[in-house]
Formats: sequence, structure tokens, C-alpha cells
Amino acid sequence: MNAIALPVLREAMHVQEVLINGGFDTREGATYDDQHMLARHGPGCVVAPPGEKWGWHSPLLYWDCSLSALEKDSDLLGTINAHARIRSPLNVTLRPSTVFAGKSFSNTKLRAADALVITLFDQTNSSLGDTWDSRSRLLAEKLSPDWTIFPPDGQVGRSRLYEFRFKPMTLNDDLFLAASYMVTAAYVIWRMMQLRAVKSWFGLLVTICVKVSSVS
Repeated sequence: MNAIALPVLREAMHVQEVLINGGFDTREGATYDDQHMLARHGPGCVVAPPGEKWGWHSPLLYWDCSLSALEKDSDLLGTINAHARIRSPLNVTLRPSTVFAGKSFSNTKLRAADALVITLFDQTNSSLGDTWDSRSRLLAEKLSPDWTIFPPDGQVGRSRLYEFRFKPMTLNDDLFLAASYMVTAAYVIWRMMQLRAVKSWFGLLVTICVKVSSVS
């Protein structure tokens, strides 16, 4: 639950640089470059020009996409909770539940989060998705070796749900879990052997296993 920490947010700023860059010019024939344009020390997040139907959300909007404002902030959680009702350029409330994952709340106050969420909203029916894909490839190439990107090349071929285990089980945890399953299985078998109305407790056990497997 350490996503709301200065080193993570600072790295997220660089990720955002590559993905959002100077925005998405959807005019026909517009060109794109791979230069970083967001990690500046002045305030102001990139927004879509009038008439453009794209936008984005990011936890870095709480600091107006300013690296200097982020580094000077001595109370990151306080800033997030104090601005939980502000509206983004999309006129959508920038609630912590929309820009963080794996959240922990105390009453209505955010206390921790597992991950930061950067979301692109696209209603242009143009080549914006291709631009996003090319920047994702660039991100995979330039990302610091201290971090891991999924998938490794930055290209998503289909919709896929990723599940991360932030606290892997230890060997003792695995042994305790295996022992619990074995004890449970032994108890079930012992109870089934005492059923007089069943001709074959082994056949019944196989039937239960097949039924459970088909359901799951």
C-alpha cells in the first residue's frame, strides 16, 4: 500500500510524460513526437482544445501536473483528500476512487493505495489509439529498469485483467494452507466412509470432485 509516496508519484510523472505528451492532436495529417513535455516546473495540465473529444484522468492532476508542486508537498494524502471534490477539465469529479486502485479508506478519507491509475477517454473515432500504442512502445523502451511493465513491449493485444500479489505467501504460509486442505479432505473422506446408504464412498468422492470442477 505504498503507491502514494513521492518516489512512486515522481516516476508516474515520467510515465505520464510519455503517454500524454503534448496531448492528442486529432486533426488530419497531424504529426506526433516522442519528446517529454509534461515534467515541467510550471503548473498546468495538458487539456484538449475546444471541440476535441478526448481527455484524461490522473492522480497527478491533484498537483496540476507540476513536478515542483509535487516535490514541495509535505502532506500528499492531505492534498488528495482536500481536493477530492474538484473537477477535472472533463467536468468530472476527480475522486480518489477513480485515480487509485487497491484503496484503503478511513471513513471518507483516503489512507493508502496499491496503484495509480491514468485513464484516457477517447470519443474521437480517429487514430488516437494508434498514437497511444506508439507512446506505450516508447514507454516500454525508456522505462527505468527498476520498474516492470505489463506486457513487456507495452502493446496490449486484447482486453486483459491483471492481478498483482503485493505480498507473496511465504513457505510457511504455503505449508499451512496445504495442511489445512489435507485435514479438510481427510475429514470429508472419513465422514463419507460412515455413510451406510452409500455403496461406494470413493465413487461419491469422485462425483463431488467432478461436480466442483465443472462448476468452477
